[in-house]
Order: sequence, then C-alpha cells, then structure tokens
Amino acid sequence: MNKIRKTYKNRQLWYFFLLLVGIFVLALIAGCTAGTYGSLKRDAGVQQAFESNQVPMDYKYYYYGDSEPYVIFGIEPKYDMKSNVWREATPDTDDFKEMVRWIWEDYGYYKFGANILDPEGKKVGVFYSAIRETSVKFMDGNRIMVMPNTPFLWGPTANGGGIRVR
Repeated sequence: MNKIRKTYKNRQLWYFFLLLVGIFVLALIAGCTAGTYGSLKRDAGVQQAFESNQVPMDYKYYYYGDSEPYVIFGIEPKYDMKSNVWREATPDTDDFKEMVRWIWEDYGYYKFGANILDPEGKKVGVFYSAIRETSVKFMDGNRIMVMPNTPFLWGPTANGGGIRVR
C-alpha cells in the first residue's frame, strides 16, 4: 500500500512539474510576441555616410551617451521617440561630426553602420554604433524604442559585475 501511495505521489509531482514547464513556455512565447520588433541590417554604406557626415537629412537623429556616445541613429520623421535617455542631434554640424568621431568602441566592439528595418523589413532609419546587441521595438502610435544592450557599462556594483568603460 505504501509503495502505491509513493508511486501515485511521484506521478502527481511529475504532472505538476510538466504543468509548470508548460505554463512557463506559454508565458515565454507570449512575452516574445507581445512587442513588434524590427531589426538592424549592417551596411558599409551607412557607416561611410556617418563617417563622412553625409547622412540622410530627412531623418530625426538621436544619440545615447555623453562626450563618447554609444549609439547614434536617425529615423523617419513619422516615428516618435519619447525618452529621457536619448538626446536629439542635428546632422551636418561640427558637433555631429565629433560625436561620430568619438563614438564608443573597445576591444571586440567595433563601429559599424546599419539600416533600421521595421517588422515588415522596410528601411525606416540608419544606425551607427559599436554595440551590436540592440533591439528596435515598434509600438502603437508610430512610437519607436531603441534599446542597446549595455550591461558592461553599468559599473562594478551593477548586477554583480561589469566594468565601466570610458
């Protein structure tokens, strides 16, 4: 009798475990499909345009960082970028040229240019950075969110590690 109860309990635990795994997988899938993400497609011509200060003038430009920005990008004017992190930049100026010149890079992280593509694959902007792990999220109301992955810049006390590179 004890053996039967033990087998029954083990089977219940096993079913409970499978149920939890199933719920986790469904939540993960739902989380991944909740937003509409675009992509970056590397393009040497975009890098050349930034470095020669010949970027498309009909885009709105933003940068993230300070005297050594981490990312500079331009998007079509129909997109709205409301953020406390990103600052507007004016192309074809000496300040813009200096930002491009001093963009952050480090060993293993080299500057590159890319086209920003919407979820349908249509070009909606240009991007220049050394941070290759960047997400581009498109939201309702023509809002766009550009999220570079920069945990290595948070300093030694953030999330148990990392180095602030300047």
